This record gives sequence, structure tokens and C-alpha cells, in this order.
Amino acid sequence: MKIPSQIVNWVPVVMAACSLASIVALFQIDALVHQTLYTYGLQFSNNWAVPYWDAMRIVFAMTWIVIVAAIGLQLYNATRKVDRKAVEPEQAVPPEEKHWSTYKLGDGATIRVKLVLKSAKRLGKYSPDGTPMYAVATDNIVQVVDVPEELKAKPEQYLSAD
Repeated sequence: MKIPSQIVNWVPVVMAACSLASIVALFQIDALVHQTLYTYGLQFSNNWAVPYWDAMRIVFAMTWIVIVAAIGLQLYNATRKVDRKAVEPEQAVPPEEKHWSTYKLGDGATIRVKLVLKSAKRLGKYSPDGTPMYAVATDNIVQVVDVPEELKAKPEQYLSAD
């Protein structure tokens, strides 16, 4: 099952938003402890303050780690999209072009070659793995697609070659 890219792009945003909400909640809890509870007679003691501070630091640090990870993931998603767009999209090959192989030759010319099956006959023999063997007759069709100008003959040279 493929997850739609829109959902994947929103995951880091949701992660960062939840972490920011956690930080806001931490500040509210801290305000409750340092303001409201002292008005009700809370007495300071290292016995409760040290575990409280440690818990606050751990939760605060973890929320910032999640925010940084979410930003990194969002940046990764954004750059991955740019890289994907930078690559030229594959063009659909027309059906008549499907069976052609294109070659760029050392002299700079480009040719297309297609193998056309004329006939096939099973021989009644088998390869070691049990696959039947066939004799085939084929034609090779070669088309010159592109030729550098320096390889082309001049029209008068072409006519005098006969």
C-alpha cells in the first residue's frame, strides 16, 4: 500500500505542532508549580524539586529533539521533491518505437536496430535445464538516425560513385 505524498508531507508538521503544544503545556505546569501552589502553601524542598526539574528537562529536551527531527524530515521531503523534478521525466515510448534499440557509434553516428522474426521452429532438442531449443530466422533492420556532417558525402560525390 502506497501512502499518498500529501500525507507524508504533513507528518513532520503534525510532529512539530504536537511538540510545540507539549512545550506550552510544560510552561503551564511550571507556572502552576511556581505561582499557584506556592500561594497554597507549597514549601520548597530539594526532595521534590530535583525530580521535578529533571523530569521537566527531559520532557523539554525530547520535545525539542522531535521538533528538530520534524524540521529535518520536512527539509528532506522538500529537497527530495526538487531532485525528483530535476530528473527529466521518462517519455512514453510510442508503440512503433518499442522494439528498436538505439546505438551511438564511435564515429558520432546514431543508428536504430530492430530484429524481426521471420520464422521459428522447435528442434525437438532440450537444453540442460529442460527448455526446448528453437531454430529461428530473423532479419535485422537498421535505420540511420543521425550522422555528423563530416561523415556525409557531397551530392556530386554520391552521384559519381555509380
